Amino acid sequence: MTAWLEKVPGSFSRRLIAASVLVLLGSAAVRAETPPLPRVAFDEQLDAPPVLARALASLAAPAFPVMARVVVTRTDLEPTPGVYTFEALDERLGEYGRRDVGVWLAVSGMAPGLEDAERWRAFVRALAARCARRVRVLELAVDGRDPNLEAYLAKLVATEIHGRDEQTLVALRPGPRANVATLEDLYSHDLAPYVDAVTVPASADAATLRQLETSLARLDSSARLLVTGVALGEPDRARGAFIATELEALGTGQVARSYAGEPASVRSALAAGTAIADLVAGELVPLDPGAASLRLRRNGQDVTDTVRHRLLYDVETFATYLLYWGDAAASELLEVSLTLPLEGTPVVRDPLDGSQWPAEAYTREASTQRVSARVPLRPGALVVDFNQGATASVAERQDVTGRRALSVEEIIARHQRQQAAQDALVNNYIASVRMEQHFRPTITDPGYDIVSENRYFVQGRDVEWEERSFSVNGTRWGPDRPPFPLLQPEKVLSLPLDLQFTTAYRYRLQGTERVADRECYVVRFEPVDRTRSLYRGTVWIDQKSFARVKVHAVQTALSAPVVSNEEIQTFEPVAAGQQRQVRLLTHLSSRQLLLIAGRNVLVEKRVRFSDVRVNDPEFDRARELARASNRVMYKETDDGLRYFVKDGERRVVSERPTLSAKAMAMGATIDPSFDFPLPIFGINYLDFEFGSPGTQLALLFGGVLAAGNIQWPTVGRTPFDASVDFFGIAVPSSDRVYDERGEREAERLLTWPMRAGLNVGYQFTDFQKVTLQYQLGFDAYANERTTGEEFERPSSTLTNGIGATYELRRRGYSLVTWGTWFGRTRWRPWGLPVEPHRAEKTYVKYGGVLARDIHFRTFHKIHVDAAYFGGERLDRFSKYQFGLFDDTRIHGVPASGLRFTELAALRGSYSFNIFEQYRLDLFADRAWGRDEELSTNWQPITGIGVGVNLRAPWRTILRAEVGKSFLPRQYQSLGSTVVQILFLKPL
Repeated sequence: MTAWLEKVPGSFSRRLIAASVLVLLGSAAVRAETPPLPRVAFDEQLDAPPVLARALASLAAPAFPVMARVVVTRTDLEPTPGVYTFEALDERLGEYGRRDVGVWLAVSGMAPGLEDAERWRAFVRALAARCARRVRVLELAVDGRDPNLEAYLAKLVATEIHGRDEQTLVALRPGPRANVATLEDLYSHDLAPYVDAVTVPASADAATLRQLETSLARLDSSARLLVTGVALGEPDRARGAFIATELEALGTGQVARSYAGEPASVRSALAAGTAIADLVAGELVPLDPGAASLRLRRNGQDVTDTVRHRLLYDVETFATYLLYWGDAAASELLEVSLTLPLEGTPVVRDPLDGSQWPAEAYTREASTQRVSARVPLRPGALVVDFNQGATASVAERQDVTGRRALSVEEIIARHQRQQAAQDALVNNYIASVRMEQHFRPTITDPGYDIVSENRYFVQGRDVEWEERSFSVNGTRWGPDRPPFPLLQPEKVLSLPLDLQFTTAYRYRLQGTERVADRECYVVRFEPVDRTRSLYRGTVWIDQKSFARVKVHAVQTALSAPVVSNEEIQTFEPVAAGQQRQVRLLTHLSSRQLLLIAGRNVLVEKRVRFSDVRVNDPEFDRARELARASNRVMYKETDDGLRYFVKDGERRVVSERPTLSAKAMAMGATIDPSFDFPLPIFGINYLDFEFGSPGTQLALLFGGVLAAGNIQWPTVGRTPFDASVDFFGIAVPSSDRVYDERGEREAERLLTWPMRAGLNVGYQFTDFQKVTLQYQLGFDAYANERTTGEEFERPSSTLTNGIGATYELRRRGYSLVTWGTWFGRTRWRPWGLPVEPHRAEKTYVKYGGVLARDIHFRTFHKIHVDAAYFGGERLDRFSKYQFGLFDDTRIHGVPASGLRFTELAALRGSYSFNIFEQYRLDLFADRAWGRDEELSTNWQPITGIGVGVNLRAPWRTILRAEVGKSFLPRQYQSLGSTVVQILFLKPL
């Protein structure tokens, strides 16, 4: 464009054309979609005969576009709450639609308070449906008593109206006493992206009008200023009043005016307007007289500053006009000179009678483009048209396709507009939903995979789920399945991008990015109040449709049991009939951290929506059939997801969510460390409201062993959580020791461990936690049948431990590191007299684990982890072993016998489903350990295993697992096979 401008001679010429292009660029996007707004309207009441229609009945089509400003109150259209009477409005809109006359609808009676906001939204939604593509301007009256409320209600209107019809302008009428302060109060609530215009009564004085023009240009440069209620007076005066008002408005910030008068006065005004039709219909902007070097002389004296005038430029035709008002006798002449880029013959026009004549003494200096002429100076207004018959010295105008960069506020407002349009289009929809949940209670547990197939019913804000199948680890359950706890994060009612009364989020435009073959705006959002449970993250908004394409969000300020929630939502086009598409949620993946039994458990969820049917005519019937069935159903409520249970012939929301689960555990563990199979028979119980809301109890009582945890999600008003652990076993295990020659049977002992601990945790970010721990253990030692008489066994002792744990769980990875100092209360030298062991009363243990679960397809899962365990001053009874419940577990390795002061491990598993009935787990472990008392060399240990989960009789789940290990030579007599069989019966 710069090179093209350089071809145009003259500084003013280039500035003039550049101004035209900038104006066109600034309005190109709007102009491509919205026809020019008529500059003239005429007032009438909906409950009175149509004034403009009567005036037009005896006239030909007006010489310029006009509108009917129809004034109506909300009570006219909604006489009873929720009951709408649009018949009169429909008739009026239809009448003007047939005449191709635009309608400017002025509505008063905005909602008086926030409690009426939803009814106001419903009214506006119904009004928008009636007005779409039939109304050019929707004007709302506000009184300025509560700018925050009125701005919110105006945003609701703009979103609904623009969602139905982007060409309709939304205007605010601040009241009869509108002033700059009122306007600034309203616009301080981010109103600019929503409102297109502001109306001001004609009764405002000239100074106030100029101040409002200036203020509006500063607050929202794209907003229009409309003036209402200009009195036409009697028919014989209407002509002059109309012409004078329109001329005064040319080149100002007043985009349109409405006139009040009887049909005869309106006819007179329309007839008079024929003389200035090109000026009224044109897109005129003011020019700087100084830039054009404009000079006005009378009788040889410069009167540029004393003769009132306005230099105008039409950006559509490139024509230049001089509008001036004189007060001299008709015999006087005004000498006019200025610089013009276009050549033509100046013509003087009298707007009152439509007459015109050439200017006198016209000259033009081609080299300087200086033009001079003499025009009459007499009372009233005259117009000099400098370009009548002009030939342009620049290329003819072409369509401008430039696009102004949008602010983040405008992007969000346009998205809200798009969402309102989509909501109006989508009355209901049905979808098939597959939900997968995967979690692993401990690092060595094979984990749980829960999959459900559902039907999803959505109608407005009413959302219901019908569960059609449910499986755990490949085991299918029917409608008789036991209710599982609905663990979910606190429901966020103030969602990002939603239009809200209060400002809940801050937004920042981070640039653009291509997502799913769509060019998108990248918008970051952060909660204003970090103490509330809201979201922070990023949304990708399509640059063309302004629909959401993707959202990545992290929920803030959560409380147990869900302490972190990260979601990725994907929205894809779905057919909505009549060759239209809407974007609906089709994929959701989330990672949640659940505080259970004092530990953070990572739960990974994947939700897939398919077979989406929008506005299905069978929707009501399908939903009623689901409600009548015996299947499990859920319903979305303001408090979150709840069971939707049958109560006779109907469904009701179970207000008290399921917060506990229990199962009977029966089975045995066969481990070479024990002289006989270790029986398990007892109860596995989990309660998320143990005694008080939020307090948890997790208990495993298996006859010979008991393990449990009591969890408090908060300690007083602090950000800390606390829990107590306990573990005990009634059956002793055989503690054995080996060297390079094999087992040293004379040193075999029986041990009974018992443990209790206090944990205080602090979740200092959404994904990181630090826990301080105190442990109290008691270890009892007794001789075995092979224990030598000379062997001095250690003291049975209490042991205190103080430690800390750091956890990071993000993007499917889990990193846990820890360190603990232990001190025994009593400890004496132990062992054989020939080689007694020192009484090391204190020791330190530390380590870390990095793990990752990879899920692909359904019931296909790969788990890998790398672990390291180390310590200082470790002896036989504090070294690392491979217990069934320990983080050091290697499949097939006995719980007692192998011990190392240092251990590293790589472990992996692959789980998959067979016939959607059984889950098979394959394990492969590799560890390297060394015992510095025996050797500095690392010794390899390999373990493999296989596990199966299947549905057993009497509503039980069978889990069987066999592990086989390959041990160093000196440990081969210990045994290398571990078997566990467990039946779980949910209760």
